[in-house]
Amino acid sequence: MASLRIRPKIRCVSPLSTEEIIDRFEQVARKYQGRIIVRKRRDHIEMHIREADRHYWSPVLNVIFDKADGGTIVRGRFGPEPQVWTMFMFFYFAALSFVFFSGMWVLVQLQVGHAPKALPYFLTSLVVLALVFIAAQVGQRKGHDQTVLLQQFCREVLGKEELEKLKIKN
Repeated sequence: MASLRIRPKIRCVSPLSTEEIIDRFEQVARKYQGRIIVRKRRDHIEMHIREADRHYWSPVLNVIFDKADGGTIVRGRFGPEPQVWTMFMFFYFAALSFVFFSGMWVLVQLQVGHAPKALPYFLTSLVVLALVFIAAQVGQRKGHDQTVLLQQFCREVLGKEELEKLKIKN
């Protein structure tokens, strides 16, 4: 299985201006011959895998630029498409809610001396939570190669002088 990370991040400080970094993104995107689609919005860039190679689990890299003394702070976050992210957050919330409330129901039944008739609901909710987690890990695994491609793209854009400063965190 993939690691327990949820959405890896990148962060570095570049001596270049925001406009110069955005120009680099566009130049390197041409070199990748359309495998990566770069969408520019002011001080924000979204990078997607091209439509022909995209699947349900394909990652997106959102990069934000902030001005800093003598350069630009580059911050990025890898993740699934927004609708996939929203769906999984809903499933996690629902599963955790069922775990919490069914667990409370079991505890109340035990406290008042009754047989824990809600125990099957609690155990089922734990299984559902585990299945959601496993599905998310499978999705991360399927999108791993494309995530690595986006990381390489970002490293190439920022140049060799920034390569050491580029940190990819969990």
